[in-house]
Amino acid sequence: MGKMILFAGKELPAGNDMASGASFQGRKVIATSLNVSEEENSAPSEKSGGVVGAAWNRASAFSCRSLALKCENEGGVDEAVLVFDEFFFATKYREVNNNAQVLEELVESYQYLAQELISRFNREPERKHKLVFLYKANYSMSDGINSSSVRGSGIELSNPLIAAAAGAFYYYAENLAASLSESKNIIPILVSCEPQNDLSKRDSSLSVWLCEYMDSIDNLKKPLSPKQKVAWVKAGAKNPAGFGLLGF
Repeated sequence: MGKMILFAGKELPAGNDMASGASFQGRKVIATSLNVSEEENSAPSEKSGGVVGAAWNRASAFSCRSLALKCENEGGVDEAVLVFDEFFFATKYREVNNNAQVLEELVESYQYLAQELISRFNREPERKHKLVFLYKANYSMSDGINSSSVRGSGIELSNPLIAAAAGAFYYYAENLAASLSESKNIIPILVSCEPQNDLSKRDSSLSVWLCEYMDSIDNLKKPLSPKQKVAWVKAGAKNPAGFGLLGF
């Protein structure tokens, strides 16, 4: 197999399509999974369709280290994709009104994991790594007030807690990318997929596009500039030269 890619944030089995898309592109895939225990992270992997499941207890900083160690034991990660699927979370956390739970699971968890991955990546300065923040946006309750088409669509809208967590992910990703903009061995990539984007409902196609996009970065004659590294790329963009800048 070629490069190893980690998908964290949309746990298997919900993340099956995203993982399979990358596997189809020749990646060895590790994906966070609801069906794997912390103990199994240190055990030999049982691969299914080229995908290795790994445990991630979002509320535990220690679990981030365990997940990173799992990746090392599998040969080390070349590409790490932190996924925030806002519509998925809006549905999953529909009945959750616990601020602390949402803060731990949908805000702090990504920050813990990103810092752990960066620490591991910096131990391999000769190896090129990509750290991707993939934000799949959703309509919020305020969007439902302001737009009759959104209001009448019947889709699950992001409640205040989910909308706030999405904003935290977005701005953390943007500014962490800025802090890595001069890094020689870590390339930050910011990807935004709006609800109206054709790839929004097709995780396998989104994953295939992302792998192709990352491959195109490897083939650039000139490295990405700091401004390109902090620019949000629209899912489906043709190549790094065609960045589409997004406002939040």
